[in-house]
Amino acid sequence: MSKNTPKIAVVTDFDGTLMEQDVGDVLMEELGIVHAPQVMEASQLFREKKVGSLAWIEAAYPLLASRQLEVDQLLKSVHLRDGALEFLDFCEQKEVPVTVLSDGMQYYIEQILRSQQVQVTKVIGNPITYSAAGQFQFGVQNTNPACQWCGCCKASVVKQMKADGWLIMYIGDGSSDYYGSAFADWIFARASLANYLREEGTAYYPFETFHDILAILRANWPMYQDGTAAGRLSGRYPSACQFPVS
Repeated sequence: MSKNTPKIAVVTDFDGTLMEQDVGDVLMEELGIVHAPQVMEASQLFREKKVGSLAWIEAAYPLLASRQLEVDQLLKSVHLRDGALEFLDFCEQKEVPVTVLSDGMQYYIEQILRSQQVQVTKVIGNPITYSAAGQFQFGVQNTNPACQWCGCCKASVVKQMKADGWLIMYIGDGSSDYYGSAFADWIFARASLANYLREEGTAYYPFETFHDILAILRANWPMYQDGTAAGRLSGRYPSACQFPVS
């Protein structure tokens, strides 16, 4: 790669994107956590857009504290989205780094990637995990002092990658990805993210499997390399996102 060639990086959501299922939802539903009073209240406030994911995460995830064995068992029932391995192989061949960026629990992301023998460049999620001794550890990834809406501030991560000179292909499906994709160059979207972008009038590539994404990339790779591929965005700034004044 020449010094004048833009650097391309992929940022992909995990739940409902790289994975066929929303793993966090599977855990919460199968373990009955969605029915806990504080979780029901947080869910209602989230649906009403009175709180962001941070409030829901703080209500729900601590209830996994003593349930590691049950969590591990449920993780055996989920699987990667069709074409994900082929897509990651394509990225490796093209020397494109892949960051998994999630508002979910870092423990299950790392467990699944390890069990599926999936290699990515980086995993960024909420530092919620079990120690080697089985002790539950809770944390969030939001280091943005100006905004405490999301557990993981995806917009901050992508914003920094752009500042570091990367062209970003963002892949996602949910509400946190609406913010995460705000600074991306190209967006591949499905489910609620696609609905948000369509209502907003923002260009995106629809997909259901990673084979759909691969078909687009293989047919147009030279244009992605030089930054001229169709659908490139100049920057969106969701009103909910706030950043420190520099």
